[in-house]
Amino acid sequence: MSLAGRAILVTRPAAQAAELSRLLRAEGAEPVGFAVIDIQPDAAALAALPPRAAASDWLIFVSPSAIQLAWPALSNLPALPRLACVGAASAQKLGKLARRAVLYPHAGSDSAALLAEPALRDVTGQSVLIVRGADGRAELGQALARRGARVDYADIYRRADAAPDWQTFDRLDASGRLDGCIVTSGDIAERLFRLAGSGRARALQCLQYCVPHPRIAERLAAQGVTRIVTTQADDAAMVAGLKEWFSRHP
Repeated sequence: MSLAGRAILVTRPAAQAAELSRLLRAEGAEPVGFAVIDIQPDAAALAALPPRAAASDWLIFVSPSAIQLAWPALSNLPALPRLACVGAASAQKLGKLARRAVLYPHAGSDSAALLAEPALRDVTGQSVLIVRGADGRAELGQALARRGARVDYADIYRRADAAPDWQTFDRLDASGRLDGCIVTSGDIAERLFRLAGSGRARALQCLQYCVPHPRIAERLAAQGVTRIVTTQADDAAMVAGLKEWFSRHP
C-alpha cells in the first residue's frame, strides 16, 4: 500500500475532514488533522437566510461550509428555489439533504465551469442568491449579473485563523515521517504558510501536495512548493491521486 505509514496533513476545516481522513486511513495512511481556517457562523445572516432564499429563483452554494451552515436554516422551507453548486461532491451532499436535483458542472469544479452550464446561460430577470463566506470571490455573481440576473449575496460565515498543532508537525518532521498535505483552497494554501512562518517554510515546501484545482496549485507554487498533484475535487480522487504519486515515488 503506497500510503501505508505515511503522515498526511489534512488542512481543511475540522468539520469537513472526517470522510477524507477515513479514506486516508483505509489506505493505511496516518491523517493528521491540521485545520488552518476556523469557520465562524454569522448568526444574523443565517436568521435572515430563509425568507431571502424563498424569494429567489436560484440558490447557489459556493463551498461545503456554506451548505453545512445554511441547510439547518433552510430545511423547513415549504419550497426551495433551484439549487446549484460549484462542485460535484458538494452537489451530491446538497442533493441528499434537499432530496432533489442540484445543478453542478460536470467538466470542472469552479465558477467558470458552473457558468458554462446551459441552465445559467440566460438568467434574464431571475433572482440569484449566492450563499458563501464573507469576502468571497466576485466572478460568479458579476457574470450572472451581466447575463441579466438580479444577484445578491448571503455571507453566512467568516474565515479566521485556526490553531494547528505545530508541535505535532515539528515532531513528525523531525522523525522524517511527514510526507504529504491535502489543500482544498487557495486561502488554505496561503494561511498554511503564513501561520507556519519562515522557520517551517522549508519543511512545508518539501512535502507532496494534492489539490483539487490548478488555481490552488499556482498559489502553492508561489510559496515555493514543487511537488503538486492536481485531481478532481472529491475526496476519493484526492486520496487516489496521492496514492498514485507515492506508488511511483516510493
